[in-house]
Amino acid sequence: MDRCVESVINQTLKDLEIILVDDESPDHVPEICDEWALKDARIKVIHKKNGGLGMACNSGIEVATGKYVAFLDSDDWIDANMYQTMYDTAEKHQAQMVFTGLRRVDTNGNVIGYLTHKEKFQIYEGKNEIDGLACDLVASEVSLAAERTLQMSAKVVLYSKSTIDENHLRFVSEREVMSEDMHFNLNMLSHSQCVCVVPRFFYNYRCTTGSITQKVDLDQFERIKSLYFFTLKECQILGIEENIYQRIQRFFIGYVRNYIRVVCRSKSSISEQIKIIQMIVNDPVWNIIWLSYPIHVAPLKQRLFVRLIQKKRIRILKILLKYK
Repeated sequence: MDRCVESVINQTLKDLEIILVDDESPDHVPEICDEWALKDARIKVIHKKNGGLGMACNSGIEVATGKYVAFLDSDDWIDANMYQTMYDTAEKHQAQMVFTGLRRVDTNGNVIGYLTHKEKFQIYEGKNEIDGLACDLVASEVSLAAERTLQMSAKVVLYSKSTIDENHLRFVSEREVMSEDMHFNLNMLSHSQCVCVVPRFFYNYRCTTGSITQKVDLDQFERIKSLYFFTLKECQILGIEENIYQRIQRFFIGYVRNYIRVVCRSKSSISEQIKIIQMIVNDPVWNIIWLSYPIHVAPLKQRLFVRLIQKKRIRILKILLKYK
């Protein structure tokens, strides 16, 4: 956590209000937060009951007084010029949102990858352009190899506080709906007139690799389905139409593929793994997808996965995703 806070304190943009949200965190985090507040007058601390990441973000929004807000997880850290660059961009173009990039780093801070991102600085204005950006946030076009060309994480976005307040925008709880960041961003995009994308990687996302899941979450597939239908309904309400349905189907397929991969690499018995995969491939939700999803234009790996689901080739699916 110390590295996270230090990376904010040491930003080249000094006019900051820093809000630390302690939601019943373990490992003496409440005391650490209070100690930081004594060291820097810009720091405020909120102690609250644990309600999940989305609710922690909402607590910060409710007390924030700045013109813009941004979010940062305590395990991560940011480059020193991140907020200055994003602030300058927002001010220059009067943007309601500024997106930037994200590095994946291991527990030692070594870079292990960069998540897909736009290749050049871009400005999006007007409903058609911003709706197109919303589609990119959900998933790429079916024919593209990259799963998405814009990251859904709220941690790589600078937000206009007035847009949030005027439209009463808040995060949903990830305990109710997965991918709370994506839904917050979709709502923000629908209320934005100008959005900028800065093609640089400032955010360092710490992740663990090589771990083996001891026990599979049997409810995960139901949560993925709930996310699929929730996103469909939300995009209808927001009036996002351009190719969005195939994009939502693509991200559903991607989530399911990742879940089956976790199942196949877990320490569950082979019979239990096969039982879970059978439950997935026999679910009626696929009947909706087969009606409209253009499998023939999908990249080879995705096309192979979808065909195996369609034909219910469970053992081949298991072999494919255990090692790929």
